[in-house]
Amino acid sequence: MVTKGRDAWQHPQVQLARGGQYVGAYIVSLLLTGGPLWLVVRHGGTPWRLMIIIVACAAALTLVQAYFWPRLDLSRTQRWMTAALVLFIPLVVMTVGLTAWMFATLYARTMIPVLLHAPAFGY
Repeated sequence: MVTKGRDAWQHPQVQLARGGQYVGAYIVSLLLTGGPLWLVVRHGGTPWRLMIIIVACAAALTLVQAYFWPRLDLSRTQRWMTAALVLFIPLVVMTVGLTAWMFATLYARTMIPVLLHAPAFGY
């Protein structure tokens, strides 16, 4: 709905925007993405240690991007966007987790070992 005489710059979400915060969040995002990449390329540790570092950086990156870019917090103007994100996260986790489980167990569920060695047509 368009209303005449209203200044778009006075909208609460526009008022939250700060150029320096966007640049800072971008630089932190690059560091949190490039650091684990550099460690993997240089083979900077055991696979277990690399996995822990990658997961920790991914979690930190998610928090940085959720807070600094759309400014998700519990303020009055951002309450519903934050609630929508919190309700959306379990769906993503379930989708990724169930897909990984499905493909990890695909062979065991589709290739029945007993039938692979049985003679054709039961003879």
